[in-house]
Amino acid sequence: TQKLGWIVGRCSEANLSKKLFELWNETDDQGKFPFGLSVYELGNPSGSKKLRSQTQRIGLQLKKQLKKGGRSLRLVTSKDPTLSTVVVSKNGMHKNGGELVLLVKDKQILVGRTITVQDFEDWSTRDYDRPARDAKSGMLPPKLARMMINLSGASADSVLLDPFCGSGTVLMEGGILGIKTMVGADISEKAVEDSGTNLAWLEKGGYPVGEVDLYLSPAAELDQYVEPESVDVIVTEPFLGKPRSGKESAKKIQTSVDELTTLYKESFEALAKLLRPGGTMVIASPVHMVEKQQIPVPTTEILSNLNFNLQPSTSQLLYHRKGQFVARSIIVARK
Repeated sequence: TQKLGWIVGRCSEANLSKKLFELWNETDDQGKFPFGLSVYELGNPSGSKKLRSQTQRIGLQLKKQLKKGGRSLRLVTSKDPTLSTVVVSKNGMHKNGGELVLLVKDKQILVGRTITVQDFEDWSTRDYDRPARDAKSGMLPPKLARMMINLSGASADSVLLDPFCGSGTVLMEGGILGIKTMVGADISEKAVEDSGTNLAWLEKGGYPVGEVDLYLSPAAELDQYVEPESVDVIVTEPFLGKPRSGKESAKKIQTSVDELTTLYKESFEALAKLLRPGGTMVIASPVHMVEKQQIPVPTTEILSNLNFNLQPSTSQLLYHRKGQFVARSIIVARK
């Protein structure tokens, strides 16, 4: 979650300026009051686009009206159609309700007042300041790891397993969420060492870590260390394939995907035996972007053949940033 707030009003486009004036005029902040507008599309793309082109004009108009009443105001603007959490936080707008969020629906506009935003500095610290980072091998972003654990439904008493733990991102976020028992494993000795280093760093920084067992092992051989049906949730990003340059042909990518398919079949068949009945597996599965097409690893097919129930609500969850060669399809499956 980036922002949380209350819906404080509803109005038509014609009455928007009047409604915003009423809402801001109700605030009792006596200092120099920073305020601003963010527009989010909620089922009305054309209406949202139109409103986004008018936010600065509406803001300046409101500032002029409110200033007549003796208010000390400062309009906060951005080159983007929405104020980022950094802008909102740096200007203290979440403390006094200075950001109003306009959610544009078909026939009305919902007006929300932001009351808190994400701790972006903390997320950044855990991502970029952790002592063991391996950008060459690729790293799961902490936010995505957190989303995946949330999707798993894990509780503090769950046993969480990450069989491709890498530098320990899932285990770190699991610890912060209060999960007491976790298991991490990787075929790379460096990855296992990095996970231990990062977890120690996290604990030294005052975060809970819980009990974490780390093993140097392929995912397909984890039954040597983990009892059958002893794991509640598996949250993981398997090996995504060799680093991409962006110049690969579709044929070369398909060959790589075929190799990953073999690895995934062997791994998930073994991992399924470690998961208790009713347990959940959340996987960041690679989708290769090449020549204007998407080439996924058939992870959903593999899981279906292992009698997992795929959660339809997550079928379209694609985590991808502009310019990335490999997207992540977030798959949630129940045993």
